[in-house]
Amino acid sequence: MSYLRTIRTIGHTSAFARHPHRTVVARSTITPGHFQVVSQRHFSYEATVAGFWQTLSQSAPVAYVQQGMINLHDLTGLPWWATVILTTVGLRTLVTLPLAVYQNKILARLEQISLEMPELIKELKAETAYAMKKFNWTEKEARIMYNHSLKKQWNNLIVRENCHPAKTMVLLWGQIPLWIVQSVAIRNLVSMLPDPTAIEAQIAYTELTLGGFGWIPNLTELDHSLIFPVALGVINLSIIEIQAASRTKLPSKLQTIFTNLFRGLSILMVPIAASVPSCLCLYWVTSSAYGLGQNLLLLSPRVRRTVGIPAVPSELTHPYQHIRSTFAAKLGALSGRLGPNNQHPPPSTKA
Repeated sequence: MSYLRTIRTIGHTSAFARHPHRTVVARSTITPGHFQVVSQRHFSYEATVAGFWQTLSQSAPVAYVQQGMINLHDLTGLPWWATVILTTVGLRTLVTLPLAVYQNKILARLEQISLEMPELIKELKAETAYAMKKFNWTEKEARIMYNHSLKKQWNNLIVRENCHPAKTMVLLWGQIPLWIVQSVAIRNLVSMLPDPTAIEAQIAYTELTLGGFGWIPNLTELDHSLIFPVALGVINLSIIEIQAASRTKLPSKLQTIFTNLFRGLSILMVPIAASVPSCLCLYWVTSSAYGLGQNLLLLSPRVRRTVGIPAVPSELTHPYQHIRSTFAAKLGALSGRLGPNNQHPPPSTKA
């Protein structure tokens, strides 16, 4: 508790640094001979960004994760590189894996109720045609009532199965905040924040400089070999391509746009990862690798039945064979474009 109180105290005392102001002494217009203090605040983009970053780095979730990593390191005696990996795997297992399972259940329920819609649509069309004759509805009135009834039936199915489409984003709601919080917590350890004068912060920083492995003995420095940044890009691209290959239907225009957007972001993360301390890059690689394994695991029909995800028609019976064949076809097409001369046999020399 003393650690969190220290963070809270620093947060309050640093509020003045985040909002610099100038004090002007002016003669009061109320009582002659008296003076009053007038405070003038000056805002800037840099001060706003710095204030937001400082508030985030001193927030309670970041403090809990940061202190938890320190406690885990002290308790287990593991080097810091192993502590980062173990913390990442533990938090993702406790937070994102259950959310991923729940999200897949929602997607499966939505697909199941969509299978009930053709029969309902057939009944609604028959009822609408009957109502047009009985009540002399125009086509416009009939279309309005049909759409209203159809929407009502769909909402009733959603309520019955408790599978609102908004819940299909639940994994992002948990994964993105967790990624941000742990990234800031690791950055705090490298920068000895929130209090650089604290003995605990200085000890953690010193241990990070000695807690690396292999080609990165100092976790506070950049990965000059670029092994981790490139690995991060490859893993993120693999996740995107596996998700695209596991679809059994043609992607919509919006899905194609988002797929290409995430491909670009995956490539953009490579230079960003090359510019941050290697311990932060290690966390990003570990988190992405966990996400890749999580996606592959939840493609298995046996695993899906084990965790209670219902079977649906779009589910792949042999997902790994399907992905492998899809990748092989893409590589074949790519090699064909890169070497067009290999596609055509040489012209015959016969007369």
